[in-house]
Amino acid sequence: MRAARITAPRTYTITDEPVPKPGKDQVLVRLLKTALCGSDLPYFANDFPAASYPLPFGYPGHECCGTVEESSHQSFKPGMRVMYYPTDLDAFREYHAVDAARLQRLPSEGDLNVLLMTQLLGAVAHCAFRIDSPYNKTVAIMGQGPVGLLFTALMRLLGAKRIIAIDPLDFRRAAGIIMGADMTLDPRADDVPTAVREATGGTLADIVIDAYGQESAVINACFELARHNGQVAFFGICLDEAPGLRFGTFFRKELRMISSVGPDLSMDYPYALDMITRGAVDVRPLITHVMPFERIQDAFDIAVGRRENAIKIILDF
Repeated sequence: MRAARITAPRTYTITDEPVPKPGKDQVLVRLLKTALCGSDLPYFANDFPAASYPLPFGYPGHECCGTVEESSHQSFKPGMRVMYYPTDLDAFREYHAVDAARLQRLPSEGDLNVLLMTQLLGAVAHCAFRIDSPYNKTVAIMGQGPVGLLFTALMRLLGAKRIIAIDPLDFRRAAGIIMGADMTLDPRADDVPTAVREATGGTLADIVIDAYGQESAVINACFELARHNGQVAFFGICLDEAPGLRFGTFFRKELRMISSVGPDLSMDYPYALDMITRGAVDVRPLITHVMPFERIQDAFDIAVGRRENAIKIILDF
């Protein structure tokens, strides 16, 4: 089977590895598609100590779907299309012997590129249902990558009065309008706090969602954009264990803060699949690139370099 591995900074190598053997009550899944996630990019782009390489096979992929090849579990039969949620973040491998609890059945019909977005939408939905109801409220969303765009769509679906999408890339801001944003702001060119204050009549945003998360400056900007007694939700992963936060701003505004990282497989993913199959959330504007798995190196180069107006890149096995 084909398996990709980060063997050095910014370097993927594809090798031929043995197909795993499924154990009792396990299912052998052959992946058909896997997608790049924003959380994957630092593992490719960052320089880790030389002793860290090579990273494990398939790492850090986790958005994937395929078909059942073999099964000793009564709920899954050969030929079924399934989402697979890997616990080892090893989705950049073609075959997986897995526990049935990590699988979700997919419809036998429908575009797999679209259905693959179930994983990401489920993770976003998990956060969306943990924050205050956005109904009739102003929501500011930091970042309009795939995560931010799905937050924009869900906030619109859940009745937000006004959605302000903030991103430095013009093609992402344009996608934000398609997904339901009322206005967009460029943090490199616009005075974002002033613009949000003017748009809200001076009150600022009721809810601020961090869909970027990799910089303490973005986290602090969320504090600045939230109204007094507002709520800030952190979805984007901050790799700094001790970011320099403006605690005084958070404290004086009496803000409420939540984080979200772990979807519930039994609730959030079925909800996401239902939203996609019913057309309640149109994920197609996210999908900009579909490439052969053999081009995983190019895919990561494009994503990290923010080239070709890439938003979501899918790899075909």
